[in-house]
Amino acid sequence: MEQAQKRGLTRLLLRWPERRAQLREKFARDPGFAELCEAYEAACEAESYWTKSTLPVGPARAREYDALVSATEQDILIRLGLS
Repeated sequence: MEQAQKRGLTRLLLRWPERRAQLREKFARDPGFAELCEAYEAACEAESYWTKSTLPVGPARAREYDALVSATEQDILIRLGLS
């Protein structure tokens, strides 16, 4: 699970390069934030999977996971004290 947390952090570092120091510090000091990074990674992976899917349900699932990615980003910003 630790690897998924790190992958999620890496996605966030790429998403918000201007917040890199703050993201790294929060990740190092807050286990709950690390878990949120893991959830972000899982949502991003699922959104990517369903976006590429050729199944009829693919577009709907991709939209659902895209919404989850956005909601998780908002949770992360709140946790950082930015929203």
